Amino acid sequence: MKEVVFIADMFKKHYAGGGESNDFVLIQYLQSQGCMVNKVLCRNVDDSVISSHQTFIIGNFIQLSEECKYKLRKKKYIIYEHDHKYLKSRDPSIYTNFIAPIHELVNETFYKNAHAVVVLSNICEEIIKANLQLDNLYNIGCSLWTDEKLNYIKALSDTKKSKEYAILRSPNPVKGLSQAIDFCSKNNIQFDIIEPCEAKSLLTKLAQYKVLVFFPQVLETFCRLATEAKMLNCKLLTKKKMLGFASEDCFKLQGKELINDITQRRNRAYELFTSLIKD
Repeated sequence: MKEVVFIADMFKKHYAGGGESNDFVLIQYLQSQGCMVNKVLCRNVDDSVISSHQTFIIGNFIQLSEECKYKLRKKKYIIYEHDHKYLKSRDPSIYTNFIAPIHELVNETFYKNAHAVVVLSNICEEIIKANLQLDNLYNIGCSLWTDEKLNYIKALSDTKKSKEYAILRSPNPVKGLSQAIDFCSKNNIQFDIIEPCEAKSLLTKLAQYKVLVFFPQVLETFCRLATEAKMLNCKLLTKKKMLGFASEDCFKLQGKELINDITQRRNRAYELFTSLIKD
């Protein structure tokens, strides 16, 4: 497989967000297939990076300059879309029928010139197509997890549910901590707060609960947290319309059945990226 430059605002070593976690798994897979992946932060991309390479994967790109976007037009680049960067607001849920006014659209040419735009869910494919009328869209219908992480979740999926309702504390206001607390308080639901912790510790704690209360305030392009909760056989108390995950058929699954389905989707996603790079 050929050499690829992977461009992103941050990588997982800088920040372990959903987009960065997806990028990490994809990079790890491509490297395992013999692809040379050069990781470059958006702020470090310049003419020498662009002119000396032919194939690029673009993750989050808020810090990528307009000049670099323009110069990339003559190259093959794949946008791995994580969070609605075609909108000034980065949240289509605030617009009627998810359709933004024209003056709210950004980066239109950058998306249209891409070799491919890869999205994570059916709803995201529908929304971006409606707003930008793209014909280069591919929906993988999942986030990406390593085999190691999926096996770890599978081992926890039969954990006895000894606790009732959980809310995950997040410093990010779009994750809806205050809204989840308010909902539980108004409905006399006793809940525990799970404090931020290392990923495996979080999964181990969450596996003990019957229900995760989660009210995201922007449309999640897929939602790793909600998916992991259902993989762990937790029920979700949430707003389905705010979860890309809920627009996929696999949303109805739980536990090992969901883990197996996600594994198959992930493997098809690997095949898609490999094909797009080789095209």
